[in-house]
Amino acid sequence: MGGLWYHARDMTTRTQLAYAATGVVLLLGLLSLFNPVLATRLLGLEIAAPRGLSEVRAIYGALFVAMGALLLWALPQRPRGAVVVRALGILWAAAAAGRAASMAIDDGTFTVGNFASLALATAVAVFLVWGSFETPPTAAEAAARRTAIAARREAAARTRLARRERGGKA
Repeated sequence: MGGLWYHARDMTTRTQLAYAATGVVLLLGLLSLFNPVLATRLLGLEIAAPRGLSEVRAIYGALFVAMGALLLWALPQRPRGAVVVRALGILWAAAAAGRAASMAIDDGTFTVGNFASLALATAVAVFLVWGSFETPPTAAEAAARRTAIAARREAAARTRLARRERGGKA
């Protein structure tokens, strides 16, 4: 757990925002997968047949959960995983562009709810694309990080040794 906390403290703002966007994708997916009726109400959709529930679970649910899982895998893999993060961000930008086009054509979608959805899709897109450009640490930063980790490990080893010498568990 300490390692995760240390990693979280070292994240840049753009990485934190990319993880926040990932959380949004996962939450939307989980909601749609496990409660498609509520998800459709929030989306302003109506389910006309049981197949509609299947579509919501598949597209808004499982697909979004898979996207979120892929992002959780790719974000820590940057720069190698950057192409995945960027591609998913571009897909969200395409969805936002489609929504904006629908609003511009004025096919009845010029609503507060649609503006909120547009803002959310745009934010997810921007945060993912921006987060995909995260640069690796410089050589000096990486060396400092390795030194700090080694110092923590050494301190933990001394603590374990001291406990053993006192007769306690490691």
